[in-house]
Amino acid sequence: MIFSYRVIKVLSSNKERGGFAYVQLLNFGMPVVENQIYNEGAYAENSLSIKRVCLEALGLKNISSFAIINNEVSFYKQGFQANSKIASVDISPFKINDSSIAKQDDTSSGNNVNTKNSLAYDPKLKKNIDHSKPEVLIYHTHTTENYAEAGGDTLDENYSVVGVGSEISRILEEDYGVSVIHDKTNHSVSYNNSYDRSNETVSRYLKKYGDFKMIIDLHRDSLDNKGAVTANINGENVARLMFVTAKNSTRYGKNNALAEEFLNKANALFPGLIRQIYSYNHGINAFNESLSDSSILIECGANVNTSAEAKGSAKYIARLIAEHINR
Repeated sequence: MIFSYRVIKVLSSNKERGGFAYVQLLNFGMPVVENQIYNEGAYAENSLSIKRVCLEALGLKNISSFAIINNEVSFYKQGFQANSKIASVDISPFKINDSSIAKQDDTSSGNNVNTKNSLAYDPKLKKNIDHSKPEVLIYHTHTTENYAEAGGDTLDENYSVVGVGSEISRILEEDYGVSVIHDKTNHSVSYNNSYDRSNETVSRYLKKYGDFKMIIDLHRDSLDNKGAVTANINGENVARLMFVTAKNSTRYGKNNALAEEFLNKANALFPGLIRQIYSYNHGINAFNESLSDSSILIECGANVNTSAEAKGSAKYIARLIAEHINR
């Protein structure tokens, strides 16, 4: 009875859309449903599995020797990294100086960070911008996907994937001379039909402008382990990236080749930034990737990342795009 009560509490307190745990139960109980109806791509960004619900109900989620020590002796959090390797901890007398104060430019207030001073920037990739023919289209199938500060789906651009898309667009146009259309249409009005609506949006732009050099569907993942989706690049914590492809895309070969190009370039320039390329057998509407050879779906961090970490990745995404278009 206690276990059942805790399971109900876990399910009722979770805001994840799609009811993945319920779908899994249905698939187990009625295999014919899974064989004929179930589409794994529909739950590509859902993490509330039956296994996770049970572990949370039993209080066994994320149990490890490191987690236990860190929870009991908070000082040790300074010495243990996300990959469970021990790092040295330097202890020095407390004092206030410039290095003790965290300074951060607030992009949400309109004071944009000068990314040209970043190690991500390559001035050799800058060109004169031509607004007559947009080269990049950025859109969001799941427009309301949030970062940690929001706590749940949000239309506030400061704390959503839309804000990251805006930062990528700004850097591409200002720093690299790449003309961008950033579509902010809320395709998540009804979550289950999001890909139908975003497909209409992309098709409309293709009809108006012809094909683009890159079409990016920008998302964020859903995970509990922040260490898995956070990297320290050039001394800054940023959200790690994952590229998603769909094997049922009629252009899968080209789509996957583009993802591999980005993966290889990122590994050469910014090791640790990319998590992986994840290929689904059946993506919803093939994640719209059948519409263009130049389509790519990017997961920028996850719900556990802060918006600052996600926006910190924007300059690296922009650099990879500029490498592809302007090199």
